[in-house]
Amino acid sequence: MDDYRHLFALCGFDSREMEAEEPRIKQVFEIVGLGAEDIQRAEHRIKTYLDTGLAGVRKLLRAWMLELFDLVLAKKEGRTVVYYGYPSIQGPGMAIKASSPDTLYVGCPDVVLCHTVGLMFDRLTPLLEAAEANGLPAGHGLCSLQQIRNGALALGVIPVPDLVTGSSYYCDMGSKADELLHQLYGQPSIYIDGCMDTGWGAYPDYTRERVEFFGEQIDKLFTKVHEIIGVETTAESMMKAMQTSRGMLGALGKLTLLMMADPMPISGVASGMAVNLAGASTGRSMTDGPDAVNTLCAEVERRVADGAGVVEKGAPRVMNFAQHLSDPAVTVMMEKAGLAVAASFVTVPPPKRDKTLQLDTVGQTLAEAALRGGAFHSTYGFARRWVDAVRALNLDGVIWGYQYNCRP
Repeated sequence: MDDYRHLFALCGFDSREMEAEEPRIKQVFEIVGLGAEDIQRAEHRIKTYLDTGLAGVRKLLRAWMLELFDLVLAKKEGRTVVYYGYPSIQGPGMAIKASSPDTLYVGCPDVVLCHTVGLMFDRLTPLLEAAEANGLPAGHGLCSLQQIRNGALALGVIPVPDLVTGSSYYCDMGSKADELLHQLYGQPSIYIDGCMDTGWGAYPDYTRERVEFFGEQIDKLFTKVHEIIGVETTAESMMKAMQTSRGMLGALGKLTLLMMADPMPISGVASGMAVNLAGASTGRSMTDGPDAVNTLCAEVERRVADGAGVVEKGAPRVMNFAQHLSDPAVTVMMEKAGLAVAASFVTVPPPKRDKTLQLDTVGQTLAEAALRGGAFHSTYGFARRWVDAVRALNLDGVIWGYQYNCRP
């Protein structure tokens, strides 16, 4: 166990917690195939790409590590497992988790593995190679996230889920990969259809029919969840989920604004870890996430007050769609080139909801919010949100940093 201690200290674990988590650590490291060399590599990568002098960064690392444990051991620890795709609209996963928080694991395994097995340990290659040998071959422009999930299932790194729901309203490959995994492992898959073919220039407007159709698809998900795993998702559990997530989303909003300071106060690697924790996890993001991000915000505020930063003052401010999920060297390369890659299109809020619009179901409420956000409205809606953010924040440029075999 001594081999692990320095790494876990870097990740914010104290000696008492290390001792308590030791059985889980040993199980997970054996299942994933992590040894002494991997531990040394993780220590080096964390020290190189993250400022572990910040307590908030250590707490984020801890939350991600615990989320990995929860994922890998979910079935062994008696939980029903539900996976969802990335990117997904906010709400359904949280609502399902809130309906039975003690008996469910609900999360996006691909993104969890990216931030842990990938970002920390740089050990995604075995998962990708396993996927290439199990139906998702190299050279076909296939989604790396889907390959990671496929490979992790093939190697037994993550448990076969009891239920899968994809972001098929956004990406064409998610539902196809879910169908492949259904044939391989038999897990039920729920497909949520949508329509990204809105006419150019229509955003931010949308028709009532779109809200109703998309809403019915989301409501279908909740019905199927009840039928398949016996968990009922209601308006009350949705409200509970929103109340639980409010603290995390508020902290992320504050961090996003702090990142706009000149000079940029911390690396985008750290802020990206915070943002993606909320998108990939319905567990640790809610139990540990708010404290981690609020702690980081307080530390970043002090840096801003002191005029400290990781790039020179006056550096060009650039918006990136998403920090690289598994390779922090990409983000650090941009920063070393002199760019303040601080902004995200979510820094600028979407249009407000029309209060006169009547929404009759939980699904319709979630669908309307997703359409208003732009990304799930249309290609034009996504582009318009980018333009609005660039203008509002007076940015110098953009990096479309998510073309890693992504097919929206």
